[in-house]
Amino acid sequence: MREFFLEIEKRITTKEDLIFYLQQIDLAAELVLKGIKKNTIQKLKGKISKELVDILAKSEKRKEEKLKISEQQIFFLELLKEHLLSLPQVKMEIAFSPDDKTILKISHWLEKELAKKIILDLKVNSRIVGGAIVEYKGKLIDFSLVKEIKKMKLKTSQEK
Repeated sequence: MREFFLEIEKRITTKEDLIFYLQQIDLAAELVLKGIKKNTIQKLKGKISKELVDILAKSEKRKEEKLKISEQQIFFLELLKEHLLSLPQVKMEIAFSPDDKTILKISHWLEKELAKKIILDLKVNSRIVGGAIVEYKGKLIDFSLVKEIKKMKLKTSQEK
């Protein structure tokens, strides 16, 4: 089961991605509960993301006893949701709106530094001028340029 969770996990970089997949999981669970006389994959095709359908299909194929009972399907989806919600988040404020390539670079760098998968919660704040303000596990670290500018102003005013 873990390998299927990791397959979805790889597709999630930002908090927006996480929210998207959580909504997709909720929708899948709702469709499974409707009790339409189709197998799970047929119920979900065209209604949730292709990636999630593909992973659920692989999950069903790998099981000796397929997930045919809706309670088992719901249980699998709930476990997936819990797993995704347990991923640590790093909040980061930066001065510009990054493109997807930059977001991936930031995310990969943070994952390498922290040695774990993270969800990046990015906020654009032009007032910080440059650098970043990072929050992880309740610790806030200010690497912003505005902080340095304020220090220089304070030093200059004290010298007068």
